[in-house]
Amino acid sequence: MNTNEVEDSVVAKSTGNQDEKDTGNPDASLFGVLSSKRKVSKSEADYREQESSSPETSKCTVCKFNLADEKKCHIVEGEITNNGISKFFSPKDDGMLPGDIVWDFIKKTGRKLEFEEGYVISKGAEGFQCKDCKYYTFSEKCLLIKGTFRPEMSCGFIATKGGHMRSFYFLLEFI
Repeated sequence: MNTNEVEDSVVAKSTGNQDEKDTGNPDASLFGVLSSKRKVSKSEADYREQESSSPETSKCTVCKFNLADEKKCHIVEGEITNNGISKFFSPKDDGMLPGDIVWDFIKKTGRKLEFEEGYVISKGAEGFQCKDCKYYTFSEKCLLIKGTFRPEMSCGFIATKGGHMRSFYFLLEFI
């Protein structure tokens, strides 16, 4: 796998300013997957492989739901490739970030994700680790996923936005 493709995927799913009013159809689909704990089949998602010469702007490579290293998608079941595309394609800056969708899901349902649902890895790329995520707390907890997380770990729902949010969430732990 091309290192640039992995980096594009990480950036697409973890950065940007988001707001609940930005929710779009693919975002609602992720909310549905979280609720049902069942991904959409490839046929239901109209998933297909494209020519590798297709433009980079419309491939799983730049989709915010792509988990490039795992060859998985947050919405579509089974193995996917970076040259794939489905009706749930959602580029960076389109709708909400996956982590923000999970946060909205938790606020509405009261259910945090199980550790296995979070696509947790032991060491994330620099700048995309738990310590960089707005949902990570200083007590090694995550507001989205159950479990204990070391600062260098990462997950499929990391949402970086800057350090100002960390102190707010740190205070929430004591309220």
